[in-house]
This record gives sequence, C-alpha cells and structure tokens, in this order.
Amino acid sequence: MATKLRTFKDGAAFRLRDIVSAFRAQNSSGKPNQYEVQIFPPKGATTMGGISNREVSLRAESLIMPGRSLETQIASAGAITGPQREYVTQPLFAEEISMIIQSTAGLDDRKFFEQWQQLSYDVINFDAGYYNDYIGTLDIYLLNQNNEKTFGLKVEECYPKSIAGLNLAAGPTTEIRKTTVAWTFRKFSPLDAESQQTGGELVEPSQDTVKRNSLNLTPAQLASNFNAIPKGPVDD
Repeated sequence: MATKLRTFKDGAAFRLRDIVSAFRAQNSSGKPNQYEVQIFPPKGATTMGGISNREVSLRAESLIMPGRSLETQIASAGAITGPQREYVTQPLFAEEISMIIQSTAGLDDRKFFEQWQQLSYDVINFDAGYYNDYIGTLDIYLLNQNNEKTFGLKVEECYPKSIAGLNLAAGPTTEIRKTTVAWTFRKFSPLDAESQQTGGELVEPSQDTVKRNSLNLTPAQLASNFNAIPKGPVDD
C-alpha cells in the first residue's frame, strides 16, 4: 500500500524573482578587495622606522579577518542517557591575523614592525617589558561599492608576533618586495551598533582616510595616493 505524502506549508518558500532581486540589488554582495585597515601602535609610538602608522596602513595589501569559536565540554558520562549535550565553557578568539605589506625600497615598514616588537623587551639584556607598553589595536573595515563602511572590527591588545623572512630572487622586474606579519591579539569587538550589545557606530570616512579600490597597487601608486591625502595630525 502506497504511503500518502505529507503536505507542507509553503508560505516561506523562495520565489525566483525574490532570489534574482536580492542578488541584483546594489551592494548585495561584498568583494574581498573592498576593505580598509588602520594600524594603531602603542600610544606615543605612531612613527617608527622612519614611517608613520598611517602610511604602513596604506601599504597593507591583504589580511585575514580573525575568526572566533566556542570552547565546549560534553556532559559528564552518565549525566543523561541518549545523545549527549555539549556545553559552552568559554568564548575563544581563534587564530593569528596574517597581513601582507607592500614594502618600501628601504624596508621602512619592516623596521616599523621590528621597532614595535622591541617595545616588548630590553634590547640590551632582553628582559621582558610591560604588557601595556607594546599592545596596540587594529581597526578593520569592509566597504561597499560606494566605498562606504558597512562593517567594522576593532582588534584589541594586539602586536606583531612574527615578521616573516623576505624572499629574494631573480624574477620579473614587475614584482615588488612584500613583508608578511603575523599578529597576535586578545579579543575583537564589532564597531557597528547592530552587531554589539553595548552600542556603537562605524567611524565615517574622513578626509585623511584612504579608500581602497584595488589590491594591485605598486609602491609608486601607493605613494602617489598617500601624497594626495590632506596632511593632518597623526592618529594616536
């Protein structure tokens, strides 16, 4: 005997025109090259290695936005029968942040990060320094098609944990030197009011903020863009 098929309510079904409309709307999809990162070293150390934190931020070619996870624990054996429950014990802000910087001819950006690292220890006897003396912040923003900020993260208590070796090779003259930096951090929090319980807002783009349209910028193009920015006080 054939089993009668059940009937289901179809009120929430997606119609083709709804799908097409959602994906054709302006700014319905974000692109990975529409972003902005602002690097803020420890207070009072905005210029190191002969280069400012603003110019280093401008040279950030790519980065990985940090992830997050939950540490869990399965209920004690015998506490319940059948399928076990997995309880959350604490939130985790996982992984390091990898960032690639387009280097200057004199590796000023590399010296910037090396001098930042030296804030964490005594360069003579190598004794460890105070934590608050070498931690900074990163502000990461996603942009829409109009270069408006749509999402932001503030990465807190961060510092450059490692600076990768520089690969030198006899390759095409169009290639440029790049420095890879791995950041460690304690936590991050959203910068828009909709994503956080305590409230907040995205910082509107200011006159001295670079709006990135492409990752394929040469150092000369980067310098040209940077020189076109109205000069003002360096952010602390």
